[in-house]
Amino acid sequence: MTIPATRSARRLIAAFLLAAAWAGPVAAQDLSPREDHDDPLRRLDPSPSLPEGINGTIRPGEGERTEKIDNLNGIFSALQACWRPPAGSGFSGQEVTLRIAFKRNGDVLGKPRITYYRAGNMPDQREPFTRSIQEAFTRCTPLPFSEKLGGAVAGRIFTFRFSDTRPM
Repeated sequence: MTIPATRSARRLIAAFLLAAAWAGPVAAQDLSPREDHDDPLRRLDPSPSLPEGINGTIRPGEGERTEKIDNLNGIFSALQACWRPPAGSGFSGQEVTLRIAFKRNGDVLGKPRITYYRAGNMPDQREPFTRSIQEAFTRCTPLPFSEKLGGAVAGRIFTFRFSDTRPM
């Protein structure tokens, strides 16, 4: 046996169901005032000034050593000036990709990680090749970052690809 619902009871049930269906999406929305430019917390959360990862290639050659490094190109030039590939390797085609981060003062943060190695045509040169890269960081670090650059790159991941492209 069904109980006949009155018109007002049906309206009340319909209104309740409509309110319940509408409340779910509204509750899921982010109604915080993110677009408020006068928000004091927004000023404390600056936008990132650099991309998450900075990539570059280091090749044998003459780089410049400077008193202060104030841009990203200066970092790559300084490492290129410090790197001395092993004698006799010539154009071996070897490549090492290294991930590393720096502290604000230019020291290496943590332990550098080799993420890729290509043997080229002289696989017996692997040990001297990777040792020459380690020696380059020993010679160069701490890198002489300017105060602004040191603050900007501190903790950021750099990916350096050391590529032996010298003629034999």
